[in-house]
Amino acid sequence: MSKFDELVALDGVLMAGRIGPDGQVAESKTTGFYFENPTAAQMAEWFCGAITATLGSMAYAINVVNQSGFDQTSWLPVKSWAFTGGDYVIAVRGDLFVIAERAKLGSLDELDRAVAKAQS
Repeated sequence: MSKFDELVALDGVLMAGRIGPDGQVAESKTTGFYFENPTAAQMAEWFCGAITATLGSMAYAINVVNQSGFDQTSWLPVKSWAFTGGDYVIAVRGDLFVIAERAKLGSLDELDRAVAKAQS
């Protein structure tokens, strides 16, 4: 069983995948709604890649400003982010992402632990 199979087997998870170095989804596994609506799947994949790239760019810009003085702390690399809105949740850790139904999840922490386990 692949790491994506394990993630989509979790209650409420609709899609799990990996974002490639170019910011595009390199591979993914979907269930239910996303098989019925490929446009929704494409939009979700684009969203994960775009936000990850944006946060990486912002972290790089903050690093340049911070490290121009005496502050040598770093915002890079971007390790994880999550979004919850309406009925859905997106969690990204490294290059892995998961999209799930919020009501069916125990907590964001449980989802983050599942993605972290799949990443190792």
